[in-house]
Amino acid sequence: MAQSDPYLTQEFKYPNRVYAGKASLGEGRRKKINREIRKHERENISKAVCTLLNSGGGIVLIESCDKDFNYSRDGLGQDIEDKLHELLYKLSARDYYDFFQKGSYLIIFVKTWDMQKTYPKLCTLDTGLYVRIFTSTKLVDAIQLMNVIEKKSQGKGKVARLSTDTEQHILEDLLAKEYLCLGQTMGLAESDHIEFKDYSTEKWTQRMKEVIKQYASAFGNSHGGYFIIGVDDKGTVKGCARGTTSSELECKIKEFLKSLIFVHLGDCKSDDDFYTLTIKDVKHENDHSGYVIFLEVKPFCCLGFVENPHSWILDSEPHDCLAKCCEAKQLTASEWVEILSNQGPDPSLESQFERLSIEKKPPRAKPVYRKKGLEKLPELQHSLFGSIGDNLTIKPDRLYEDLKAEYPGLEDLLSPILPNAGAVIVSRSWAVDLELESNPNVVCDILLLAPNHYPTLYSVLNAEVSENGLNYSRLLAFVLKQKLVNIGSFTGKLCVIPTVLCLNAEHGKSSSSGPVMEYPKTYKLEDLDTVKELLQSLTIVILSFRNLLSDQFGVEYFNLLTVEQYQVLADDFFNETLFVHGPPGTGKTLIALETVKRIKNRYNCSIFDILYICENKPLRNYVRNLGICQAVTRVCFESRPIFDIKHIVVDEAQNFRAEDGNWFRKAEDITIKSNGVFWIFLDYFQSCHNECTGLPELRFQQRRILTKVVRNPQLIYSKTQEKMKAFATKSTSSFLNEVIEKSKCCHEIEGFYAEVFLSRADIMKYVSENCVRYLKEGYAQKNIAVLCSTQEVAKEYRHLLSVEMSRLARKIRERIVFRDAEEISRNAILVDSVRRFSGLECLIVFAIDPVSKYYNVNENLFICAASRATGKLHVLYEENTE
Repeated sequence: MAQSDPYLTQEFKYPNRVYAGKASLGEGRRKKINREIRKHERENISKAVCTLLNSGGGIVLIESCDKDFNYSRDGLGQDIEDKLHELLYKLSARDYYDFFQKGSYLIIFVKTWDMQKTYPKLCTLDTGLYVRIFTSTKLVDAIQLMNVIEKKSQGKGKVARLSTDTEQHILEDLLAKEYLCLGQTMGLAESDHIEFKDYSTEKWTQRMKEVIKQYASAFGNSHGGYFIIGVDDKGTVKGCARGTTSSELECKIKEFLKSLIFVHLGDCKSDDDFYTLTIKDVKHENDHSGYVIFLEVKPFCCLGFVENPHSWILDSEPHDCLAKCCEAKQLTASEWVEILSNQGPDPSLESQFERLSIEKKPPRAKPVYRKKGLEKLPELQHSLFGSIGDNLTIKPDRLYEDLKAEYPGLEDLLSPILPNAGAVIVSRSWAVDLELESNPNVVCDILLLAPNHYPTLYSVLNAEVSENGLNYSRLLAFVLKQKLVNIGSFTGKLCVIPTVLCLNAEHGKSSSSGPVMEYPKTYKLEDLDTVKELLQSLTIVILSFRNLLSDQFGVEYFNLLTVEQYQVLADDFFNETLFVHGPPGTGKTLIALETVKRIKNRYNCSIFDILYICENKPLRNYVRNLGICQAVTRVCFESRPIFDIKHIVVDEAQNFRAEDGNWFRKAEDITIKSNGVFWIFLDYFQSCHNECTGLPELRFQQRRILTKVVRNPQLIYSKTQEKMKAFATKSTSSFLNEVIEKSKCCHEIEGFYAEVFLSRADIMKYVSENCVRYLKEGYAQKNIAVLCSTQEVAKEYRHLLSVEMSRLARKIRERIVFRDAEEISRNAILVDSVRRFSGLECLIVFAIDPVSKYYNVNENLFICAASRATGKLHVLYEENTE
């Protein structure tokens, strides 16, 4: 693709545009240029279109070589049209392409590719992989390759065989001969396992280099076979490679084959011995007449590519796209196969999560999962945006009323541009919602989705319109559009028109956004059903977050916030000091981390300006590894001077202690001086000590309560609720009973709960045998945690378990290893104290003797241990043997 970018004028300053270079367009003109130039231009255009099909859609710009070009009259040229049709696998071009001429530029509006059931997940010009079909070697397309991947994954076709025993005997005889004679017949014919090539001319080196990898790929990806060089189509020995030595010839062939690209599927491993090379001298009346090369190729257990597929995605950051055209990145064979063959979640997720049922998916859409039994997508959409009917819906209505009160001219500014039906989604900053830096001059951002209108994002400025404001609007619209496609999985034709409004401008001069790209009318939202469909994608975008599952399973999954969790972030974000309470499993740590991200974008600050404080090192280490802020323990915060911090988020605050000074007052002083955010997340039901926490009394806390339990299964939740009620009866606070009454488990996952009383020796046996059983069922070691009452007890149990489980490990042929809570990413069974694992979670938990030495918080240790389990909980009490 051409690298020049000559059109940095305002009318083309729009993200997701790819420049395909200059081209002679129109059938008549294309016939007048030579074949090589036509091929080059065709490849540039098809590469640009392929890139955008795979990247959420966008705009291809082609600069016409002819000033008098007229698309309506001249068209593209038949060869270009054919190539664009090939990219769609014979689907309707009208569904994906729109064409528009602007001066000497032809603009192709490209819709995102959608992954339909019988079509591949990526658009590809050339797969680079060959197979053998009867006597032909074929370059497969992406649809055919999906079948090859399926067969290889199932282990089919790995046995090399020839069609008949006769063929095998003849080949064995030929290979046993000392040499072959010029002109002799092989006694074989070409078949699906045998291919002859002559190559007796002087250009044998070039011709062999061009095809030897193709035939190796074809035979290896099929059932194996023999590629025999130096023999013509009729099976007559001709000889090849005259004038070179046998050793030189062998080196060249091995060098050619070394550049094959292998992509492994599952546990398969291919070696360098996928072929056997035999070179026989050819003689004529005792004179040397070249060689016959027998290349026996064994069937690959994996996929063998001649080259990386000709498939591209965008490789530009959004900010860069405003200054220049997007760059195309060619996918490697490994990346390409990973996208093409990704079938779904880890099986251990299926019991708890369900994938949002969206039939079609764009190529780069990440899987979004939801706990089973939670609200469905239409219900979530209704909770956020209300009913969408014949009247205009403005949401959130409370925020809109607040903005009108703060900015008296806002309603007069917006009234002339708002339609009578559809939806208006208001945000103080869509940039913060989309994880971008906010603009201090922006009063609010308003997304308009209405029938027969283009989706439009209005950025209302409380200042004069500047280039900075225009770029903010363009970038925001681009990122929102990309997220609606790549996260929200919207597959229709989509644009988001950026428009800047100036709140203080004179009447009639309020709108100024610079030249705007003119989109085809097919990009308007057709009706209310289309509006609702787009709102469902928007629901996914604003509620999605990267789940801990992404780290556990090595695949980037997204989960959705509950509406309650989102409202804490959206409604309360401008509260500088807030105490967020919630019983176990309501997602306090999750919201704490999302708060950190929003602070960074809302205040355009560095990660070094934000401090996350927690009690335990394991949770601190986990947050540090995320790289979103500074993270320290409470002890470190109390004992060391803190510089240049503006915002503070405190997590698991119920377990803090006021030891080396008042940590709360210190944090409060820092954020007051910097005019920063100070949010505290806590749960009194998980307090594990009786000492002073340093927290202010409840009556001095500006509170928000999370009530929807989403992490723990029903059986585990019911047990923790029993303990919560028991703890509340000991307390004089009515607040605890209020939390219990409001909280509920809001999904349908039953989970597993067991409670037993055993001797320590029997506990060892119980835990070891059940761990082995879980590992045999397919769970990973990192899915299992053993939590003890104290760190000292955990050390004792880790030693005892290592002895007991080493005896059982042979049953699963797996080396069992142990870790503590600080090694969160290691694939090993965790053995640590309940307190040190606070704020983290695991699929299977064994809670050993969760009894506190503090009577007043005895139930709390159980609650803290039990709430770490997201699937199965075993509670084991040590029997008193005295």
